[in-house]
Amino acid sequence: MIAALALALLPAQLAPAAPFPHILADAPTIERVAPGVQYGQYDLVTDAGPIVVHVVAVAPHRADLHLDTVLADDALASPGERVSAMARRSGAVAGINGDYFDIGNTNAPTNVVVSHGTLERSPRARAALVITRDGFPQITELSFVGQLHLADRTVGIDALNVMPPPGDGIALLTPAFGSVAPRANLTLVALTPTDGTPPFATYRVTGILDNTVAQPPGYYAAIGLNAYGSAGVPNVGDTVAATGDLTPIPLANVAAAIGGGPLILSDGAWNDDPDGPSGGEYDRRIPSSGAAIGSDGTLYLIEVDGREPERSVGVTRREFAALMASLGAVRGMALDGGGSSTLAVRTLGSAAPSLVNTPSDGSERPVADGIFVYSDAPTGPPATIVAQPNALRALVGARVPFRLSAIDANDHVVPLGTPATMRVEPATLGNIENGAFVANAPGNGALLVDAGTLHARIPLEVSGDPARVEILPTHPNVAENASLQLQARAYDARGFALALPAALPWRAQGATIGADGSLHAATHDAVVSLLLGDHLANARVTVGSHAIALAFAEHVRFFTAPRGGEGSASAGPCQGCVTLQYALGPGERAAYALGELALPVGSIGIAFDVQDDGSGAHLKIALRNAINEARYLGAVTLDRPGWRHVVVRFPPELAQPAHLTAIYVIGPPGDASGSIVLRDVRVLVAGSP
Repeated sequence: MIAALALALLPAQLAPAAPFPHILADAPTIERVAPGVQYGQYDLVTDAGPIVVHVVAVAPHRADLHLDTVLADDALASPGERVSAMARRSGAVAGINGDYFDIGNTNAPTNVVVSHGTLERSPRARAALVITRDGFPQITELSFVGQLHLADRTVGIDALNVMPPPGDGIALLTPAFGSVAPRANLTLVALTPTDGTPPFATYRVTGILDNTVAQPPGYYAAIGLNAYGSAGVPNVGDTVAATGDLTPIPLANVAAAIGGGPLILSDGAWNDDPDGPSGGEYDRRIPSSGAAIGSDGTLYLIEVDGREPERSVGVTRREFAALMASLGAVRGMALDGGGSSTLAVRTLGSAAPSLVNTPSDGSERPVADGIFVYSDAPTGPPATIVAQPNALRALVGARVPFRLSAIDANDHVVPLGTPATMRVEPATLGNIENGAFVANAPGNGALLVDAGTLHARIPLEVSGDPARVEILPTHPNVAENASLQLQARAYDARGFALALPAALPWRAQGATIGADGSLHAATHDAVVSLLLGDHLANARVTVGSHAIALAFAEHVRFFTAPRGGEGSASAGPCQGCVTLQYALGPGERAAYALGELALPVGSIGIAFDVQDDGSGAHLKIALRNAINEARYLGAVTLDRPGWRHVVVRFPPELAQPAHLTAIYVIGPPGDASGSIVLRDVRVLVAGSP
């Protein structure tokens, strides 16, 4: 932990009340990010499994800090953008993913967006995080009131950058909305700003457009069929003025706002908010993101990793609320979670922010928006030297790379200017080789760094006997006569991870294993062991798998994206077979043989035969994990006509039990039509039957 923090925004230890699982060990790392901003990582061992918590705490009402919302690609409709990329391009020091969004389609956020003080999307009836212009955060439910002023009448605007319900209402659209899809019972009025700052500005009507044809991004008034009576249809050349505001916090007082919800903490206690998304899946432990506010106005941006049994099991919504309260929060809301949960931070000694958590998808997911923290403190001369990591912990024989940086008084990285000299104290602990500490003997000490007038003391801990040893993956499986890479982790008595030597004394029965943990299996299950100090870890490695037939043909039905495309999915022409016919092109991106079949826990893949039609389309499978999230896995490219056998392995982080949703084709560039046959669809389950 960094000593003498200027302002203690985060607790030294976490102690959430029930229903949060009982904490057996807590290994916290807390460091400065910028004046008034701290980052903490809490590696917890609980009676429910390991839980890793990441928190950014932001002090309120500071002249040298501000917060803002960033949209992916600076638009509501977008391909999505990673939080770390948004943080870097906008110059933030920290940021977290934001609202739930239309994933896989427009990727637009589903609730309010205010960025740079401009309303980009009107709110819905769900909690939102609001940053007022005086720098204080609030969590509240916002409402929108808007008006369209025509030549002889004034009518209400129901929404900004949200299409009105079919046949009803009036919406104002801006270029941030993106392209406008064809829609029945809608009048689309093209507008050009002439005065003021959109969206609430004066416009000139430039056309009444064909609502059956897609329109490019622009300024539009979208008038539903049932709104004709009050609004009518303005004439080309008419002047139209749009006004709007938010309640209960006026837009003039809002610097930034981002949607999310539900509100899960109110007055320091669990709040059962019916506004979604909510449901049974949130009673399971999942990766979670959220924002919470302390009684003094401190803002907490919180991310909890999940779906990794060997690293972090995640939290339920009630557990997440208890965690917020343990930080000192009195009010808190959930943000989008699962694979979207992402936190980026400019860690101490780094020039730019980077991903600090471990996303459950295995890589960072592009999302719709995020809330970001910016330091406006000026850059100054070097004030101190810091190291990453900020403490070096290792088992005897390990090599621990580290990086030294100079920072100024406001935690910005600046050139050191003077070469640094280093020494280990006591010298018996180890030595420095090419930017790494090599641990030689057990004990505690420090790495002493000197560079002119600057000095640093980096804690060193060398262990010969760890308190805990683990072998990963937790449930290893490998095919017969195949290879598998095993890993080891070791921890000290407080729960901090220890760096390990590259070569370890692995042992195996029923297989061979190298000093680097590379195991080569035979034809039967094996047992591996690892002795570090006095602590022995064992793991059973299952070899092979067994297949269970799925009644795919009995449940199959057809679907396309977009809906209404050509083709079919039907049983036949053989027993247990499915024929999928498709016509991919501009109106049909993908064609699905839907199944929605439950898979047993321990499933490691799907296997089937396919009669390839050589169309060049891509064959994939769609899964739905234990919290109802979709996962898409590539199977094969249809470029070799004839029968072939296909095996699709599941990612280890897949939250189980899962469902096989579909086997589908998605087109290459251009059009592709064809017909394939799927035969003998089976789920592969680890180990013997």
